Amino acid sequence: MKISKILLFIKDFELGSKVSSTCVDVGYDVEFTDENTNPDLFNEDIIIAIVDMDEKVFASVGLVSELKRRKIKVVGTMKKINNRERSKLSNAGCDIIFPKSSLVKNMPKLLSELII
Repeated sequence: MKISKILLFIKDFELGSKVSSTCVDVGYDVEFTDENTNPDLFNEDIIIAIVDMDEKVFASVGLVSELKRRKIKVVGTMKKINNRERSKLSNAGCDIIFPKSSLVKNMPKLLSELII
């Protein structure tokens, strides 16, 4: 059986470690990426991307659109969510935007809801 992968666009070491560890604990492989990664090299077994929208290099409608074009569900995370940003990212295809303060705690439930 092929294990689904979660793609992480997170530069913050502490947050990335916590999210990665939680994903692995519930049975997913994790792959870190950055702004220099060619989207054509994304594996087809990637089902969800978790994107730190506080990182300027990741907080783009273009990235969200590209991930959605590849049929990857997108979870955005921000320290403080404002309605303008939420609306812009949702319109680009972001499935959900979660506050950083509760992302790790809610990862298992979030993953089970998004993976249908």
